[in-house]
Amino acid sequence: MNNEIIKPNLSENNQLLSELLQEVKTWEGTLSGGQKLGINAEKIDGLFHTKVSFGNPKNQLIKLTENTFKDIGIELNSIYKQQMQQQFDFYYLTLTVDLRPERGTKFWRLTCELDFSLNSDSEPIITNLFPTQKWQSVMNFGLGMNVGLNGNLDWNIGIDSSHLADILKSIPEDIQANINSKNNFQGFLAIPGYKYNLGHTEILTTGEGNSTCYWQIQDPKLQEMGTAKFGIIFKLPKGTQSVTLQGTVWVEPDMNWLTADIRDVFANLSANFQQLLKQKNQTAKQFAQGDVEKWELNLLPLKNYS
Repeated sequence: MNNEIIKPNLSENNQLLSELLQEVKTWEGTLSGGQKLGINAEKIDGLFHTKVSFGNPKNQLIKLTENTFKDIGIELNSIYKQQMQQQFDFYYLTLTVDLRPERGTKFWRLTCELDFSLNSDSEPIITNLFPTQKWQSVMNFGLGMNVGLNGNLDWNIGIDSSHLADILKSIPEDIQANINSKNNFQGFLAIPGYKYNLGHTEILTTGEGNSTCYWQIQDPKLQEMGTAKFGIIFKLPKGTQSVTLQGTVWVEPDMNWLTADIRDVFANLSANFQQLLKQKNQTAKQFAQGDVEKWELNLLPLKNYS
């Protein structure tokens, strides 16, 4: 996966799709008598109606304190305990992304970027993210699981005991200690009932230690994702009253799907579109659909979760 993330211009994308739709409609119209959209125009029109949208991060915004963990019998890491007492306020949030594809559209990659750097005086520091690459093998089982935080502000996973033995035999050793049955789950429950229904997933995540983070998810059945959930832990200087968060998300169409039936009209398209479509997924970002949102997160007074 490409480590360089360049955001698309969603307005330009819509204009490009509109121009492509008009060209395809013109040449397919003679085949259908102009009464209905041809197969290629249907695909392009379906991209226009595909919706990608954020949930509200305020819905699952929680302040983490020593008591958050003490009350469930977990000892917080001494470094984080000291930081909470003297230097930083810690917060957890779950942000959702809803993908609603239209008319059989197919996609190959979803990218979500969260930017906390809009506050110049006190930028948050992201300390942990979920999901990340190391959890791919667990997620690809497609099982429901509880995702929580342990005393090291790292992730613990709880799964049904009937699947535990099989999963432990199939995942890397470095995460086996963080997986247990739901009955023996230990941690602050951050994302109950988390389920990823797809398989053969590649995840690229980055941003820990910074004020901007992103996820890239590639999956051959990405259009079946529905709602994705992203977990973020961040910290700010003690007493910070608010933070501005900007989210950008986009989903790129599978260009093999988009161009599979276009050979009948391809020779009649403009040179620009012929060149773009020949490059397949290398130019998929130029046809991506997405959403941009900005939120002001008020942190004081925010009740501690304990």
